Amino acid sequence: MGGTIKALIRAAALQGFDTAARTVRVSPLAQLRKVGFPVNCLNEPDTFLSYHAFIRLLEDTALLGHCPDFGMRLAQHQQAYLEGPLTLLMRHASSLNEALALVAQYGYVFSPVMRASLVPVAEQPELVDVTMIISDGTEGSCAQTTEFVLLGILHVLRWLTDGQVRPVLLLLPHAPINSPETYSRYFACDCRFEASFAAVRMNLSDLAMELPARNALLLQMARGYIEHHYGTSRQLWSERVRILLRQRMAMGRVAQADIAAALALHPKTLQRRLVQEGERFDVLLDDVRRERFVELLAQPTHPAMAQIALMVGYSEQSTLARSCRRWFGCSPSALRR
Repeated sequence: MGGTIKALIRAAALQGFDTAARTVRVSPLAQLRKVGFPVNCLNEPDTFLSYHAFIRLLEDTALLGHCPDFGMRLAQHQQAYLEGPLTLLMRHASSLNEALALVAQYGYVFSPVMRASLVPVAEQPELVDVTMIISDGTEGSCAQTTEFVLLGILHVLRWLTDGQVRPVLLLLPHAPINSPETYSRYFACDCRFEASFAAVRMNLSDLAMELPARNALLLQMARGYIEHHYGTSRQLWSERVRILLRQRMAMGRVAQADIAAALALHPKTLQRRLVQEGERFDVLLDDVRRERFVELLAQPTHPAMAQIALMVGYSEQSTLARSCRRWFGCSPSALRR
C-alpha cells in the first residue's frame, strides 16, 4: 500500500461558519485562529485544511457557544455547496448508484481521504447503509462533525433526487447530544444512537433510481472540469482500485470488470496498468478485505461476525472464517480476543 495520506478537507466545508458562529455569540475569527486556520480560508473554498483541526473547531465552538446542535446548524448553511463541482458531477449521473460511485472516484475534490461505502444490512437485504467517512485516525469526541457530515449526506441525497429518496433510519455512533425533537427537526427521519458506525439507511431499490437531472453530456463536461481545475487524483492506479473496492465491497460489485468500468477503462487496460505498478487485482482485493476486516474487528462496538462478513463482501460467515485462518492462522473470534 502507498504512503499515508494526510487527513485534509476543503475549506468549502466552512461555508456559513462565520454566520453560524455569530448566531451563538462566538467570534468566528477567534475560533479559526485557535485551531490554526488562516482567517481568509472562509473566502478560499478550494484551500485544503487539517481535518483534525476542523473537528476541533466544531467541537470547541459548540462548547463555547453552549450549542449542542452546532454541527447541524453549520450543515444547514451548506446549501450553496450543492452547486460545487463534485455534487454537480453526481447530479448528472444516470442513477443514484452511479452518483455514489463517482464520489469514490472523485472524492479527492473535497478530501483526499474521503471514503464512501455502501453496506448491506444484515438480515434485511432490502436495505443498505450509505456511509461517508473522512478518517484522520485520531481519538476524541467528533459528534459535531459526525452530525454535520450525516446531515450533509441527507441534503445531497434529497437534492440529487428532488426529494424522492426517503431515508429509513439514521445511524449515529455516539449518545444523543440533542433532544429527540431537535434531531427530528433537522433529519426528518428516525435516529439510532450508539450504532457501530455512522450511516444513512435507505431502501436498496433507491440505488437504481434514475436521477431527474441525468445528462450524459453534462456529466462528461463535469468530469472534464474537475480534471482540468483540480487535476486527476495523484494516486497510483492500484490506490484508486483500493478506494473503489472499499466503496463497493459490501455490495459485491468488486469484479475486475466492475472496477474497470468505474474507472472508465477496459478491464485489460486496468490489468496492464496494475502490472506496471507491480500489482494484481486479486491480490489487491484480498488485501482490502483483510484491512477492512481488521478495522471492523477492532471497533469498540464489536459488530457481529455475520455483519462483518457482509461488510467485507462475503455472503457466508464461514468464508470469512476460512480467510481469517489464511490471513492470520486463527479464527475470527480468537483474533478478536
